[in-house]
Amino acid sequence: MRAVSKRPRAPRILRATPLALATRLLDLGTAHRTILERFAQRGAITILFTDIANFTAMTESGGEKAAIKVLDAHDRAVIPTVARNRGRVVKNVGDGIMAVFRDPSDAVAAAADIMKMAGGEGGKKAGLRLRIGLDAGRPTRRGEDYIGHTVNLAARLVKRARPGEALVTEAVHKSAGEAPDGTVWRERGRPALKGVAKPPRTWRLVPAKPSEKKAKAAAR
Repeated sequence: MRAVSKRPRAPRILRATPLALATRLLDLGTAHRTILERFAQRGAITILFTDIANFTAMTESGGEKAAIKVLDAHDRAVIPTVARNRGRVVKNVGDGIMAVFRDPSDAVAAAADIMKMAGGEGGKKAGLRLRIGLDAGRPTRRGEDYIGHTVNLAARLVKRARPGEALVTEAVHKSAGEAPDGTVWRERGRPALKGVAKPPRTWRLVPAKPSEKKAKAAAR
């Protein structure tokens, strides 16, 4: 009696197909799984925090009028920019805001625009020096607010960002792609973050130097 082989057989369409085409079909199957994984991740959102650097010191030295002037300059630079880039301001947080975006590229574009606005004439006159922090994930919605690790991480990052830059996680950097016009990406590493046992890899979004702007323009 002939022994029955236990080896699994290839699908019929692959058994009857030349090797090159069969390989191509397997590649398509892998691509299909990748697409399904991307669809599964569509529920992720990006959280953005802003913070006015040295705000406490400015308030102590300049008083209440100086503080209001800086806060007004912040709101003029940030709130319309978030809306223009399809984001939503969730709430005021001390001397900054928390905003939410469905698309990480919109959040990064907003961060770049905010840096330009803060660095412009109006921002300079008000002494506006902003820091920005971003992370992408699946925070829990609570009414109009959000809570969870993604929110906490973005809030920690804004405190580690330098004035005039956005500090973002690898998830945001990878999803957003190329830096917006006038800015460049620089790797930051894994900075220590309060309450975060395993800090993620991070990137800095900073204004481009004149030579970097020319290099980006020439590459197009």
